[in-house]
Amino acid sequence: MRKIFITSSKIAIALLSVALLPAFVMAENPNPVVNDSVYTVVDKAPKFNGKPSRIDRFIRENLIYPDDAWMEGIEGVVTVSFVVTREGQLMDAKIESGVDPLLDMEALRVVELMQSWTPAKKNGQLVHSRMVVPVSFSLTEDEKAFAETLINHGLEKNPPLFVLDNKIVRSRVHLPSYNVQSIRVLKGEEAVKRFGEEGKNGVVIITTKRGTPPIR
Repeated sequence: MRKIFITSSKIAIALLSVALLPAFVMAENPNPVVNDSVYTVVDKAPKFNGKPSRIDRFIRENLIYPDDAWMEGIEGVVTVSFVVTREGQLMDAKIESGVDPLLDMEALRVVELMQSWTPAKKNGQLVHSRMVVPVSFSLTEDEKAFAETLINHGLEKNPPLFVLDNKIVRSRVHLPSYNVQSIRVLKGEEAVKRFGEEGKNGVVIITTKRGTPPIR
């Protein structure tokens, strides 16, 4: 079942869909020349020991789509490289190919969480190695449509107030996309008159078909 997220801070209603490219790849440079002891080609690649141990699952479970990027409809693949030391630690993470500062920072943050590794081997010895992880940020059609609604009303830059079934939302709500009956946008004096200072950036009023879902 696909779901829509609503937050009171910046993001409203959408399914946060983060598609991740498979696992990881070695950096393209075939020569072991990074800092004279960091290899890009090894006999045995390093193994991630986190939970979950699959890199794609780990990123999927820890990645948070930046609110501003979502509201502006920003998507793309961020490529992050890093060194796995012979002691099994991750260091020197950096953006190799970026998309937008918002996505780049989030991709870097989640990659830096992966600190437990079995190091690479070359010629039977534990060695430092540089790896590359591609992280893809993508939006569903529902998300894109909602972002377009915000943009059309000039609400993508400053976070509006969200009201779900006549209740102001101050936390993230999980809402099935088919459960949305209507979305109404208030701006200017009307928004402030009804909701006070909280409505100064606009108000997005969502009415559901089957009632308000649990708030997380």
